[in-house]
Amino acid sequence: MSTPDAHSVGGDNPALAGQSLRNRSRAQRRALRTMTGQLIVTASAITATVTTIALLFVLPLMDALAVGTYSAAALAAAYALITFPRRAAAVGFAFVAAALVFTIGQIYELGAAASWAAVLACAVTSVAVFSTRRTTRTPYLPTVAVLTVIVTAFWATAALGLPRWLWVAPALVTSLVAVGWRAAWPITWRARRAGWRSKIRYRTGAPLAERPDGDGRWMAEEYLEVGADAERITAHMLTGLDDRWHVLHSRALHYTAADADHIVIGPAGVLLIDSKYRSGHFEARPWVTEDGTAGSDWFYNGQVLDASLAQSAIFEADRIAWAFHADGLDRQAVPIVLAIHGARMNVPWGEWTIELLGDPVDDDSETPVVGTRLVTLVDATHLVDYLTSLPARRFTTPTKHERAAGRQESLTPRQVEERAQRRYVRDLAAVCEHVFPRLK
Repeated sequence: MSTPDAHSVGGDNPALAGQSLRNRSRAQRRALRTMTGQLIVTASAITATVTTIALLFVLPLMDALAVGTYSAAALAAAYALITFPRRAAAVGFAFVAAALVFTIGQIYELGAAASWAAVLACAVTSVAVFSTRRTTRTPYLPTVAVLTVIVTAFWATAALGLPRWLWVAPALVTSLVAVGWRAAWPITWRARRAGWRSKIRYRTGAPLAERPDGDGRWMAEEYLEVGADAERITAHMLTGLDDRWHVLHSRALHYTAADADHIVIGPAGVLLIDSKYRSGHFEARPWVTEDGTAGSDWFYNGQVLDASLAQSAIFEADRIAWAFHADGLDRQAVPIVLAIHGARMNVPWGEWTIELLGDPVDDDSETPVVGTRLVTLVDATHLVDYLTSLPARRFTTPTKHERAAGRQESLTPRQVEERAQRRYVRDLAAVCEHVFPRLK
């Protein structure tokens, strides 16, 4: 059997899967370096203070104070670079650009007005690029590019004897391009067109919440590597789907620091797939009540399966449903699929009903059940089979233009209907591409 083409299915490249766990690993290493650097700076500050006090007995007062001042400035700069690298980089870029502009202005005697105008452009550009809401995109590259263009254009107009304000045009164009790149305007425009064409209601929410370094839960590196491997394996398995499907990997969710492992958009709608690596054995034990109601109880290594396995996935699915005005696409909850890696399962896939618990009225009362949520556990090796077995949904009706085009091409009503559903799924994928930004 041939290996499926990694790009036969629409959406992201499988190599992007596991990005959130890789980011967490980098964040933990960065947090460790930051804490180490802060410890070194603190020790250096104590040493500098003691040294300055000792110098008061050896050197004149002003010399000892000068040593202390220089030491304090150096330690403050080091602390800023270690603790706030992004802000320090932004300020550093702006200062370097401002210094170059003033140097060029003095060399070519352009006057203070032109120099201050260029410095203002550098400051506005840095703030605009760094403050755009698409926080998953790194702002360093566009900021450096724009500041370079501003300084170069300022120098070129001065060196060639051109009118002083000609540098404004390239600076303005590159600034708009940088802000557009950072805010992902092409993706936004494509989503708005798709939403209008297929009447998909959606909302993007607030800027992404940044995950603190380590997220308060320090995870072992081997667990992060295993989790990232599981997500990558799931991503490569999903390439076995045909071109009716679109798959997004490691996508951020608004109003939260959470992210979705895999968002799958296809004939069955929008699904959340959460990759889980476990060892041991999952077992589904079916049951049927006297009134004919059927279901299954799930066990993991002989113990009743803990609902915490799916808690994060339920939260993420609710955020996805919220993005579509909390109606989950035609008032259906976003289906949750747990792709199980490593552990054996006695069935290729099966449904697991989880009870959602509310808050007790008082300390003596039992925790009430406020609802249930259906989760599907799938042996990861059968993931594509499960997805293709789902019934196709009817999202929309063909437009007048689609019916006319179908008649002109001699298509059957069924073919016209299928084309309309494919169009809706493509538009839905374009909306998801915008609503759930890619992690970097």
